[in-house]
Amino acid sequence: FLASLHVMSIMADKPGFSDDAKKYSEILERGKKSFEKKLWNGKYYNFDETESKNIMSDQLCGHWYLRTSGFSHEIFPKENVRLALKSIYENNVMRFCDGKMGAVNGFSMESGGADTSIMQAEEIWVGVVYGLASTMIYEDMEEEAMKTVEGLYHTMTQRVGLAFETPEAMYAKNNYRSIGYMRPLSIWSMQTAHENRKRTKE
Repeated sequence: FLASLHVMSIMADKPGFSDDAKKYSEILERGKKSFEKKLWNGKYYNFDETESKNIMSDQLCGHWYLRTSGFSHEIFPKENVRLALKSIYENNVMRFCDGKMGAVNGFSMESGGADTSIMQAEEIWVGVVYGLASTMIYEDMEEEAMKTVEGLYHTMTQRVGLAFETPEAMYAKNNYRSIGYMRPLSIWSMQTAHENRKRTKE
């Protein structure tokens, strides 16, 4: 929502809709302050305002959207992004199936494993993992990005046998659903991120 507000304020300003641009900018500024105040816990963004101790692998999807669109850290503070990515990598990736499956959607700090309270939380969403890896590349965490997708790739191709029918979701124990899904096309955002990083280093 915050990422969309940022883009809308810029889009409205381009053709001269200054009133609309101002309206979206004002909502965005209030939203940014509220988001940081209510959800940032010092290591990652909480899922909501409850006392849940779950880490969501897709918590930076808005930041990923902005980075892929050519923006930087206008909305989400760089240090917070880095800390959140580190928390996701250490828990959703490395503490889940020994880092050999990608990133689980929800990691429970209380149980030390996947959040099994709802179906989607204990799944690995292939497209989300590629988006996460892309975000890591943008934030100078290429080694972590490659480690994250390495586990995902080997699980799909060697363990589950779905090299050409990429599923939407997989589980820790050989189950999967929705083969031939389109969301995994977000793998191309990894190439976009890599090319962007390469240009900035040249």
